Amino acid sequence: MSNQEVMTDYLLAAIEGLKAAGAKRAVISPGSRSTPLALLLHRDPDLECFVDVDERSAAFFALGMTKVDGAPTILLCTSGTAAANYYPAICEAEAVNLPLIVLTADRPPELRGVGAPQAMDQQQLYGSHVKKMIEMTVPENQPNMLRYSFWQTASSVTEATKQPKGPVHINFPLREPLLPDFARQSQSQQSFVYMAPIKQLAEATTQSLLPQLQKKGVIVVGESLTIAQAKHLRLFAAKIGWPIIGDPLTNLATCGVEAGTFISQADLVLPKVDDAFQPEVVLRFGRLPVTKNVLLWLNRLPETTTWLFVDPSGQRQDQLQRATYLIETEIDTFAAHWQGHHFKIDQGWVTQWQKVQKIGHQIVAEHFADHPFDESQSVRILQQTLPTDAQILLANSNAIRFFDRFGSETTNAYRVYGNRGVNGIDGLVSTVAGIAMISKKPTYLLIGDLALYHDMNGLQLLRQYHLPVTIILLNNNGGGIFSFLSQNSLAPEDFEPLFGTPLHLDFQKAAALYEADWLLAENIEMFQAQIAASIEQPKFQIIEVRGTQKDPVFLWEECQQLFAEEWSK
Repeated sequence: MSNQEVMTDYLLAAIEGLKAAGAKRAVISPGSRSTPLALLLHRDPDLECFVDVDERSAAFFALGMTKVDGAPTILLCTSGTAAANYYPAICEAEAVNLPLIVLTADRPPELRGVGAPQAMDQQQLYGSHVKKMIEMTVPENQPNMLRYSFWQTASSVTEATKQPKGPVHINFPLREPLLPDFARQSQSQQSFVYMAPIKQLAEATTQSLLPQLQKKGVIVVGESLTIAQAKHLRLFAAKIGWPIIGDPLTNLATCGVEAGTFISQADLVLPKVDDAFQPEVVLRFGRLPVTKNVLLWLNRLPETTTWLFVDPSGQRQDQLQRATYLIETEIDTFAAHWQGHHFKIDQGWVTQWQKVQKIGHQIVAEHFADHPFDESQSVRILQQTLPTDAQILLANSNAIRFFDRFGSETTNAYRVYGNRGVNGIDGLVSTVAGIAMISKKPTYLLIGDLALYHDMNGLQLLRQYHLPVTIILLNNNGGGIFSFLSQNSLAPEDFEPLFGTPLHLDFQKAAALYEADWLLAENIEMFQAQIAASIEQPKFQIIEVRGTQKDPVFLWEECQQLFAEEWSK
């Protein structure tokens, strides 16, 4: 039997294992050494395959897909630095517990460490950022080796999708010839069924937590939630009578449910509240919200505070390291568990939080009522305008912070996404392409010029797959976030080249290159009209809003000053 036939049988068994464990789609970056896997995946009628020639973009594209439905996405690339370009997205997937199945082709053992071209050490390439790394054998097709090939890929998908979810890496050393034998059929007769553990809160847990939930408390949420999870938490907050604090990615402000007391201006109000606002209990879900002022306020709470930390991943990712109770369960399971219990609400506790939130909301609303059109104003309009069933990816740095600081509750239920695992600004355009591809909903991206520059190759995915994504580009010509940070105190000759980093790019030309519509929004009326048109007829377009790096800083300082004055009355 030829090496070509042996390799084909072996790889077909591996693909059958992937499918049996639940993988249904793949993103392929073409290359030479990965040829047999690419062809067999692409020809498989049970798999939906996408092609992206840029490996870094491809990995974030897959990440975006998995964000939408939580299903595993296969990634395939050739050997060498192609695999290294997956690294940023893998780090993000590991940090936010998303299952990616990373397949890398490799040189066989005899071509490693001897100077062969496009060969590098791919074992443990991603280190601790993957849950599991499998170095496959060189293809063989004896029955036991076909079972081995099937089992390794099937069990790897299971590893990626069980809690805590995360990426896995499977490395395939392949010998030439690299073209598979298309006449071969899969020899695998195996099946594979994984029974996930069934989790619910035990009665002992209920009895332990119930006294804590009868005290004065606050709920702090930093996890990326679905609309359904956000609704569960809003209703739970209303039932227990505790204020709830969360950033835009929690979807607490945009889930369409206004139950409970949601503190949407936490960044503005928390630095000024006094000891009367100290809770006896803090109930946390996931990571901390994006605003640093939540972290600082929580750190000021006394040692007598009781901390309840709900962590479905079981990874104990308590940044504050203060958890008194660690509850390993799903968020909606926890919230729904207490429906039959009665909680006595301290109305005075609720009222004071409602008062401080009302003042914060009024300060922002009144300040924007006559504020000139700029980046900050465009973000507030966007936050209030997006329709039900839309979705938006918020880029890191200024984009997500403006959305957090200047937003408010809305009855329109739309989904907010972000890449906040390791907070990188790379791959954001590719991520939103993946989100749009799977969800088929009106999709938006709020992004700065520096982040867009980092992933302009992602625009090719929007063009290639005809994805009607509206990009709102906040162009302050560089790294505007640093104007909010301590680096802002540096002399211009130090600040400008290292932190301001002006790009002087003409994004109208970038739009033309990738066949996107482009508009420079110069006033409120133009911006509102273009957003309204995007709702009526979604299309691939860039709406550019230009500003300076300093103006948002002055605006935020004014809001802080006005709140301090009003709160001190």
